[in-house]
Amino acid sequence: MSQLKKLERDVKYTQDTFNKRFIEADNMSKEEPKNIDLNISNKIEIEPVTYTEDLGIDMKNLFFKILETLANNNNPIPYIMNDSRRQYVFAIMIICIGGLLMFFSNLMIDK
Repeated sequence: MSQLKKLERDVKYTQDTFNKRFIEADNMSKEEPKNIDLNISNKIEIEPVTYTEDLGIDMKNLFFKILETLANNNNPIPYIMNDSRRQYVFAIMIICIGGLLMFFSNLMIDK
């Protein structure tokens, strides 16, 4: 029995005080209605839908822009990182180039 009293002293809240505070907090949240703004169109900038057909054209344009930037002895990374669409197209372009290099390296293996 002494261990039970010792445990009760160590516990900050008893079950009764926890229940009372829980009910008070629940009642307070019911009294104050929450105003939810459902008009989110002005808060989120929605990018226009881009199709997969545009990806090839964007890859071509980005490739030639990178070549032009390198020909002028400039760094093309700031141009690529300036826009999220360019980052996406650059990533797809790197994946395609890596896939082609892997394909060609497998063709060179003697069997």
